[in-house]
Amino acid sequence: MRKKILSMVLTLCLCVSLVTPVYAVDTRVNQIVKGMSLQDKITQTLMIDFRTWGGEDMTVLKKDVKNALAKYRFGAVILFANNIKTTEDTVKLTKAMQKANTGLPLLIATDQEGGLVYRLGSGTALPGNMALAATGDVANATKCGEIIGAELAACGINTDLAPVLDVNNNAGNPVIGIRSFSDLPETVSSYGNALISGINEYGVIACGKHFPGHGDTDVDSHYGLPVVKKSLAKLKKNELVPFQSAIDNGIDMIMTAHILYPNVDNTTIHSDKTGKDEKRPATMSKKIITDLLKGDMGFKGVVVTDGMNMQGIADTYDEVQACVEALAAGVDMICMPATGLNKKADLKRIDKIIAGVKKAVKKGYISEERLNDAVTRIVTLKEKRGILDYDQASITVENATSVVGCKANRNAERKIAAKAVTVVKNKDKVLPLKLKKSSKVLMLSPYSNETAQGILAWNRGKKAGSVPDGAKVKTFCYNGISKVTGDLKKAVDWANIVIVTSEVSSKTAMSYGNWFSLLPRNVVNYCKKNDKVSVVMSVDNPYDLQLYTNANAKVGVYGCKGSTLDPTEALTGKVVSPKKAFGPNIVAGVEVILGTYGATGKLPVNIPKFDKENLKYTKEIYYKRGRGLTYKKK
Repeated sequence: MRKKILSMVLTLCLCVSLVTPVYAVDTRVNQIVKGMSLQDKITQTLMIDFRTWGGEDMTVLKKDVKNALAKYRFGAVILFANNIKTTEDTVKLTKAMQKANTGLPLLIATDQEGGLVYRLGSGTALPGNMALAATGDVANATKCGEIIGAELAACGINTDLAPVLDVNNNAGNPVIGIRSFSDLPETVSSYGNALISGINEYGVIACGKHFPGHGDTDVDSHYGLPVVKKSLAKLKKNELVPFQSAIDNGIDMIMTAHILYPNVDNTTIHSDKTGKDEKRPATMSKKIITDLLKGDMGFKGVVVTDGMNMQGIADTYDEVQACVEALAAGVDMICMPATGLNKKADLKRIDKIIAGVKKAVKKGYISEERLNDAVTRIVTLKEKRGILDYDQASITVENATSVVGCKANRNAERKIAAKAVTVVKNKDKVLPLKLKKSSKVLMLSPYSNETAQGILAWNRGKKAGSVPDGAKVKTFCYNGISKVTGDLKKAVDWANIVIVTSEVSSKTAMSYGNWFSLLPRNVVNYCKKNDKVSVVMSVDNPYDLQLYTNANAKVGVYGCKGSTLDPTEALTGKVVSPKKAFGPNIVAGVEVILGTYGATGKLPVNIPKFDKENLKYTKEIYYKRGRGLTYKKK
């Protein structure tokens, strides 16, 4: 595996297979664990973040952080977009962290899901999970996994906190949505396993999340504590299916969800923070982590928490108690145990956590056997993925810059994103657009960082011949605008074809309750009255595809990430692939609308009819899963 990383001039035509891990404790692991002090065992279970330090993003290892890595000998660190903006700096940062750490080589993790959540600033963003399922081909998930694995490994990042294995069976879910592959557990399983296999191919650890399932919630655990009132029997038929499949296929790591499951565990903890008895979220539930995940489901790998700084935990428990309860419940690694580490004085909170866990071990609240099991699982995983034998020389800036965001990866990203674009309405076959020299196309976006995406697609269309010479294009950002008046009216009056982006993620917007949906509706209606062609492109959760009934055509692209490219620079026609990572979905949608690519995508989720009066989704299906109108490219 190390030889493969050393020779990574990326080719993505690989034979991939999952290898079921063997977690029997070997002599080497046993000796390592046996020789560790109690403090080293505790810090081995901590995954620390240093997003900022001294008031600025930490892209270069700061002296205080270097000293902290040497002192505490943490088991892992997690990097965010704040840390990994350029490939060169990322390589230098990961190598500096490994060199500074005086304990076992670190797990260096990040959330490179692809799509809505990606971290490598100059990497390949990819279209995201729901888009992958919309392509109808699991090979695309494997390919994306390989791209993720290759780019992370080249930078010295050995752990990817992905993929999301949640089944998005609640259209009103505020946090999962297009991060999920589908509302069918079998689809989530097959695409999830394919993505994992690709990530693993480059020696990178994959982590399935958020166990036992975040798909059927109506609260974001970053801001509150969701409750899922399903029985264990129902969870086993749906939410747990992808996790069980991933376990059976040898996944290395699983992340817990900060969610209450009262019908699985209704026990309580007396909170030191609130002074009240509080119900146990999954992250702190022995019944869910030890009995269900490790026992019934047979998971032998590492269980890591979701960020412990999220309000679903932090609002109810102080940092020390949260860590103690999670470890006691069966968690092996604590992600972000201390909130907002950004100066030297903040490290005192790490000392309090260590002291609190030590006290719990000495009192027997956390047994030595439990702590040893956690550490053994972590060290075993480090050995399995070659991390114990980490070699500084194997990670180079030269290799990383040839891999991260390379032409081959960006080309694959573009093609896969286009395959995902799903046409659900195409009245009178207006798509692909039949552009003429006299055509005037207006592209409307809710955010300024999305306007350049359409221009990139237009430039590519000119190069491919799907946009004729003489055809004109303009862009307009409609942020906060609800009515077709003023400059917007002038722009719409100028055009004979209008492509309007709909970015709807709230129930209020689904009822035309704010500008996110109200402006697209008003534009579509205006176009109909004035004999103009209108095309609506849904770029967030696809449930808004049921809106805008007067549109000539409607397409879903499953991704709304913009780019840092200046729209005026894009208009020159010279830029067709920005150097920095950019969301490919909007670009792909316009390319399919123009006919540069054909339409092949299929809905990976049902689109339930929305009750605008009561602000809720009904059981009636507006568009069925699998719907997708097709046509060939021009």
